[in-house]
Amino acid sequence: MVQHSNSVQIMAYVCGVILLPVYALGPLSLIYLSSNRIADGDWQTLTFLFFVCSALVYFCGKYFFLLVRFLRSLKFSFTFDSKGIVLCKNGQSSFHAWNDLKNSKEYANCQMYCLIDSNGEHLFSIWEYADNYQEFRDAALEHIGI
Repeated sequence: MVQHSNSVQIMAYVCGVILLPVYALGPLSLIYLSSNRIADGDWQTLTFLFFVCSALVYFCGKYFFLLVRFLRSLKFSFTFDSKGIVLCKNGQSSFHAWNDLKNSKEYANCQMYCLIDSNGEHLFSIWEYADNYQEFRDAALEHIGI
């Protein structure tokens, strides 16, 4: 069974408490701090600030979304075999064949693997510290190539 232990869940929530405000308010603080430069800045400075703020909004927004999605699925678990996975979510179990999980993605810089079904629905986010993570990754690599 692949699941996040209690200590991993606590660590994830602590990371969420620290990182979610950074991801949400980081771009806004840069825009606020650079607003004094807008009035007296030349076009090169304004262009540079625009691109830096745009990149920061994109990356912080992406990681904010990934972290929230991960924290929402933290209590879920699943088992896997040669046919697919059985996801246990809120006391209900659902089977997903390996072919249905071709849209799954690995986010190496976040140390996460997201199970996504063929409809594009997010099923589960797995942190590499989860129990039996490496066995699952070997099976996923063998069956879906990711």
